[in-house]
Amino acid sequence: MVVKICGITNYRDAADAIDCGADALGFILARSPRQVTLDEAQRIIRKLPASVLKVGVFVNAPIEKVRSAMGLCGFTLVQLHGQEDREYYRRLYPSALKVFQDKVPGVLRSIKSYGAGIFMLDSGQGGAGRLVDLKIARGAAKFGNMILAGGLTPDNVAGVIRDVRPYGVDVSSGVEKKPGKKDKRKIAAFIDAVK
Repeated sequence: MVVKICGITNYRDAADAIDCGADALGFILARSPRQVTLDEAQRIIRKLPASVLKVGVFVNAPIEKVRSAMGLCGFTLVQLHGQEDREYYRRLYPSALKVFQDKVPGVLRSIKSYGAGIFMLDSGQGGAGRLVDLKIARGAAKFGNMILAGGLTPDNVAGVIRDVRPYGVDVSSGVEKKPGKKDKRKIAAFIDAVK
């Protein structure tokens, strides 16, 4: 089970997440209370072990900007949260992770037709903590390796995993003291519940 801690804004939180057993860290480069600049992301990532996946989160960014950020920051993957089409995704493959929002009409058809072997299903609330629709998540899990995001916490993640059987889980606000500042005890509890 892959565990991604998203919305990393500082090195201390990144180090704490790694200490607790996170497999991947997310750095948001789009407008968000957890947004970081390229320079900030680069400074944090430079200190991280190679074994941890570093994920740059983008929303409808020009593909040249995304590629430049990948080179500058050393992102392992880019997470695409906008209306990026299949051709955009193909040009970044295999270093791209497409995100689908559970409440978008026809989301299951979209996931199936997109044909990504690995993808993310999110509640689309941008760290607001709304739990993803589990009925839709169960349906989406049939179409590939799904990473589940949206409203996950140390208290609910184990039950959600048993219900949905995703490939991985992604958390941001569920392990925070406040937007952009993680709580190591919550990260540890979340990862313990997952594992």
